[in-house]
Amino acid sequence: MQTTRSRSRGPVAAVVATALAVPAVAAALTLGAAAPSAAISFCGVPGDPTQGFTVLVEGDASVGGSEIEGTLGVGGSLSWLSTFDVRHSTGLTPPDYDLPMLEVGGTDQPVRVSAGAYDLAGSQGILQVGSGADDPAWPRGEMFAGAQTWTSFTLQGQEVFVSDATSQARVVPPNPPAPADDLAAWVAANIGPVDVSPVTSGFPTLDAMADAVADLPGANAGVSAVTLTGTAPEKQLELVAGDLNVLSVTPEQLDGVTALNFTGAVPSSTTGLVVRMSGGTEFSVPRFNGANDSGTNNLFAPWVLWSYDESGPLTISSQDRITGTILAPRSDVTMENASPLEGQLVASTLTKPLGSGEVHHYAYEGCVPDDATPTGTVQLSKVLVVDGTFDTLPHNVFVQYWVDGVRQLPDLSVETDGTVLGPATVPSGTEVELGEVTPAPVPGGVWQAPVWAVTGAATIPPTQPGAQVAFVVAPDAEVAVSLTDTLVGQGRFTVAKSVDDAGLGAPSTVSFQWWVDGVQQSPDLVVATDGTVLGPVDVAPDSVVELVEVLPPDPVGGSWTAPIFTVAGGATATPEHGGFAFAVGRGSAVSAVQVANVVEPDVAPAQGGFAVRKVVAGATGTVPAGAVFTGTWSCDAAGATGATSGAWSVRAGGTVVVEGFPVGTVCTVAEGADQPGGAFTSALSPAGGRVVVAAGDPVTTGLVTVTNTYTAVPPDVSPDDGAELAATGADGVGSTAVGAALVLLLGATMMLAAHRARRVPR
Repeated sequence: MQTTRSRSRGPVAAVVATALAVPAVAAALTLGAAAPSAAISFCGVPGDPTQGFTVLVEGDASVGGSEIEGTLGVGGSLSWLSTFDVRHSTGLTPPDYDLPMLEVGGTDQPVRVSAGAYDLAGSQGILQVGSGADDPAWPRGEMFAGAQTWTSFTLQGQEVFVSDATSQARVVPPNPPAPADDLAAWVAANIGPVDVSPVTSGFPTLDAMADAVADLPGANAGVSAVTLTGTAPEKQLELVAGDLNVLSVTPEQLDGVTALNFTGAVPSSTTGLVVRMSGGTEFSVPRFNGANDSGTNNLFAPWVLWSYDESGPLTISSQDRITGTILAPRSDVTMENASPLEGQLVASTLTKPLGSGEVHHYAYEGCVPDDATPTGTVQLSKVLVVDGTFDTLPHNVFVQYWVDGVRQLPDLSVETDGTVLGPATVPSGTEVELGEVTPAPVPGGVWQAPVWAVTGAATIPPTQPGAQVAFVVAPDAEVAVSLTDTLVGQGRFTVAKSVDDAGLGAPSTVSFQWWVDGVQQSPDLVVATDGTVLGPVDVAPDSVVELVEVLPPDPVGGSWTAPIFTVAGGATATPEHGGFAFAVGRGSAVSAVQVANVVEPDVAPAQGGFAVRKVVAGATGTVPAGAVFTGTWSCDAAGATGATSGAWSVRAGGTVVVEGFPVGTVCTVAEGADQPGGAFTSALSPAGGRVVVAAGDPVTTGLVTVTNTYTAVPPDVSPDDGAELAATGADGVGSTAVGAALVLLLGATMMLAAHRARRVPR
């Protein structure tokens, strides 16, 4: 059974000194006078929450090493690592102490060991409760169990054994059964199972005592704070005679210290010493010089209290004896004492390993100051209101607090599930101020201003920087403080861009105009084209977002197509600005927009051309051999600026091709009036020399036939004119063709062919 607890006074943790750490008059602090003998108690308050047990454990305990000379009370399961003794005394413990009492069957019975259960299966050897070797005048105690774990029992002389196959426990009871007695009935009545819960019923008070010690000295009269002086290995401590002295130590302050020397007063019935341990979990306790002169005369032990008020692990070690009682009611204590502990031990759980030292019963006879000042109580809780859906939410928040204008540390950690901190007992008249530290950011959420509600006290204006609420605790007031935080989910979206540029190149970023609920936002979103995600971008929850891409310039040789938008985690909506619209949610969810852009390469237009074929007819004898005929062409391409023109030349019977024009281009062929030979008439087919460029072989699809029909030369005409004309035509062929090639607007060239078509790219 595990019972480790956190500090119960938490709401305002040490918000203020509790009613248990109150000013006490000096008379009340004469530690023996105001409290019952041999009892941990509040000053002036009767009763002992330890019930007088030497070792008292609220949860489970595992014991080994040297014996306990005293009594052992365990609320949970008790196990032992080897044969382990719990007996009255071996001569090192004053034997005149009383045993705790437990009501069983309507009668108070003395107890040596009580446990919620005996872990026989998990133990080794024998748990020996009491000893026949003890002085007959010393009291014997019972061994009680809250649950039956044994499978058999036997009687051997005056010893009663309960056993299983692994280990056994035996007790030397005050009134052992006779051999003729019904042993089963005796075991049921004198061992159990019986109700052992009263053994640990004092732990709430023990918790309160640890808290009260943590608040000392405060403003208490008769309580003095003292400090160590000197250096290791032996330090000095000067006590204030007649006061309750409070020494606060950390593990570092005791590091290497093997002994303490008292330079004046020593612990006594009039001068108490409380050692408050904090700031760590492992303490090496030094020897108190002068504490034990010989035998059972441990002079200081009843007046020394070692207190630790935190939960969790606590390891106590020593090289010599430990003087005084250890009060650690919330801690999982491990005892690694090399020599005896002279006092009592209170723990939440206990591990006493093999090799650990003895425990000798020296009851603490001092008291812890109690406060009669009127008090109230304060408790604090947290409410978390969530508007939206979030991946993670904080499980706690932190609250700063001030007590009577003084900042307290550490901040309070308040669970968001409504768990109540407190109530804490607070002296009336205390002014408390609280302020929440802004909670950690939650992706997709915005924290609203905290809302405080206080019942049981009237609020007053806060005075401290960061304080958000303040109040004064009245006598007997029950103040409940509630903090409400609201987390409103935001709309969130991301944009990622991918491009397929067909190898023609793309810009590194693209801009998007964007609108939220119809309102244009600024600046534009700039998204990388390499797929890098922009965002998340936070907008108002449930907003409609519209994106309009600013298309980049078209690359050479292609053009961008319309962007393709997709969204995951958001519903598409109707755009108002010609873009892509979608609705976001609220909370951690992100609407992820993906935009794809594709370059469509330009398609080269279909091309063709035309051909010019030269036909000579009639009196061809007048035409010189090899004569070259010339003419011009002009083309008008749709969408082109200006006209395309050039010259052609070809011999009779030959064909020349001019190509490289877009299909549909209109071309017109003409022949000059000055041609080789005599008189002629010129005819073009098709009429006017006009053709429309079509796909295919220009000789087939765009042929223009230029026919010259010559007439016979009259006898009185000199043939020299024809020869001269032929020579002139021949001289101009090369220059005409070259000139035509240079002036082609569309880059065409022309070549001549005498008896076959020669293609000339224009």
